Amino acid sequence: MQDSLDRLAPLVFVLAFVSLWLWESASAARPRTGRDALRRRRNLVISALNFLLGGASAAALLAASMWVAHFNWGLAALAALAVLPRWLIVLAGVLLIDLTDYVRHRLSHHLPWLWRLHRVHHADAQMDITTSLRSHPLEQLLRPLFGVAAVLSLGIPPLALAVSSLVQLPVLLFQHANIRLPAALDGALGWLIPTPALHRVHHSRDRRETDTNYGTALTIWDRLFGTFHRPVTMPAVGLDGFDDPRHQSIIGMLSSPWHGDPAPGNFAAPSARVDAAR
Repeated sequence: MQDSLDRLAPLVFVLAFVSLWLWESASAARPRTGRDALRRRRNLVISALNFLLGGASAAALLAASMWVAHFNWGLAALAALAVLPRWLIVLAGVLLIDLTDYVRHRLSHHLPWLWRLHRVHHADAQMDITTSLRSHPLEQLLRPLFGVAAVLSLGIPPLALAVSSLVQLPVLLFQHANIRLPAALDGALGWLIPTPALHRVHHSRDRRETDTNYGTALTIWDRLFGTFHRPVTMPAVGLDGFDDPRHQSIIGMLSSPWHGDPAPGNFAAPSARVDAAR
């Protein structure tokens, strides 16, 4: 079963990507601009690179998980001893992986050296399915360090890791898609997962909104830690100071961490938490 789930994750990713691409093509929530084709092509080049690097990340996480399973550590020990039902151990592992990703994402906004990498993702002036994997390759390589630390310290077993990938990958694509859901459906789904409307707030040009809605697969962490924000209106997305074509080219995206911040008033320092009443 483990091997089947590991092989299924890339297939689920591709199927979800193609399905959402077709959905956007048939019924985009926001019209595409004249330069959108070039932007999407550039995003896809970076995405392809990150997709390949994702294989190395998955291998590192699996190796760590196999190690804890071999030595019966943490959740893996509970699974081996049948202390708890297997489904409960898998659920706990999925939740802990998603919590780890929430923490990593939040740190990426508040530690300057991580932000310099992460801002490549936020500098996209439109948001659609091609934004999903528009990340700096160095950030893609650093991400598994957080995951491996969680797996080793908590003893997350391989099955939980495999299920986590099957849950996170489609939601990651879905939340960036240029689609609009009926308000009732969006509101209902928002109690569980980040919808495109909720995640668009995270890509806002207003730092007070950008520092909200960090969740990858679940919104529970934002609700628990006071970073959840449901929008009243849909904000403009992107990053002030990075709209210039030289920042949006493939070379510009790859060299972005070594550029100075052209918008210090907007993103130079960690912001205060958005007022809960907002």
